[in-house]
Amino acid sequence: MYSNDGEFFANRPATRAEREVYGYIRQLARLENSQEAIDAFYSLLFKANVTLPALDSSSVRHALLHILESPKAHEIVPYVINRCFYTIGNIWRMDPSRHAELRALIFKASSIPEKRPRDRRVRQLIDAMDAYVNNKSLYIPLQRQMRLLGGPSQEEESTSFGSCFKDYFFIYESAAVSRDIPLHHRKSIQLQRQHQAQRLNQSLNDYWQDYRQGANPVNPTRLSNEDLINAISAFHPDRDSSYVKQAQQLDQFYRSRQKHEDFLTHFHEYVMEPLVEANSRFKANRFSSAIRTNLVDSLGTDKAPITDASITYMCSRLLKMLVCNTLERPELGQFKYLIKTVGHQALTAVLLKIILFKRTVRSWFEDRFGILFHMWESSSIDSISWLMQSFEYMNVALALNAPWVNYLPKKKHLAT
Repeated sequence: MYSNDGEFFANRPATRAEREVYGYIRQLARLENSQEAIDAFYSLLFKANVTLPALDSSSVRHALLHILESPKAHEIVPYVINRCFYTIGNIWRMDPSRHAELRALIFKASSIPEKRPRDRRVRQLIDAMDAYVNNKSLYIPLQRQMRLLGGPSQEEESTSFGSCFKDYFFIYESAAVSRDIPLHHRKSIQLQRQHQAQRLNQSLNDYWQDYRQGANPVNPTRLSNEDLINAISAFHPDRDSSYVKQAQQLDQFYRSRQKHEDFLTHFHEYVMEPLVEANSRFKANRFSSAIRTNLVDSLGTDKAPITDASITYMCSRLLKMLVCNTLERPELGQFKYLIKTVGHQALTAVLLKIILFKRTVRSWFEDRFGILFHMWESSSIDSISWLMQSFEYMNVALALNAPWVNYLPKKKHLAT
């Protein structure tokens, strides 16, 4: 995720007491009666009580109280709570018949008891729940997951940018999974991402085939038909000199261990090509020089070896420059400048070429767009048409090339 909050928790092994609590939550997730599971879940997190003793092979209450009495409880407990939500959610998300109950489970987190209990440790638990709900890096990503469940719209207006979250598969993990959650708890979201990428890939396939056959195609995007046709033509993986083929050629050039300067020159031309094609001034303007400087600073001196790690670092820095930096310091100047001067399609082409060349930076790219989504999530769609266009173009480019950037297995793709 684009926020580093909770990274410390992901890198530490769960304690015995924490494992005991998570094990109990997993057992709740497998109960046939979802309401019984929800009641037991909140009995534990609101009252530190175990209402289903048959599932309590060891003392879950004792384990939870032990966590609350640890020296760093105020720092750790909100992340333990978060792990509990993902433990049950990862299982229920895979079962559409549980989606309504999962939505209810997540919403209930904000219904914190107003009356504080007498037990100091239970009060501490309630305070931790309150801190959890008010932590923008924890509860908000959980709420976004509800948009992936389908069904009726939630509290937000359907005209908000946030209501479009489900459409953009490439930010599912970045915007809906917090940093403290281990990989095995992300599987259901990753599977949803794959399904959405596959659906869009197929829809674009159908659109392209109908268009080429002179039929009346159904546009699966918010782009105009003219823009979508141009985008598919540009990003199509099977066209002559496609971006996939260009990325493969650059990789072969890199693997041949060319000189430091030769690689820099080659990569600079590779990245700048869509911009120069859109506006010839980019062949030698100030922005072109800034890109070159960024690359040189990233790779170091001529004596520094060019490795996969150094290229990953170079590409990640370039993405920060081209899109945005961090949530605290977004620095969107270059992103808006490129949209204004060369347009969405050319900028999308540059970003796609970087990801195709170095797929390991895909998560860095996703974080950049995750930040953009976070910043304008509550905005109306009409007020940020420039940003909507950016997401739409990126959606098309990545869906078309999904097998080459590991969103889909390399099977069928768009036919020419």
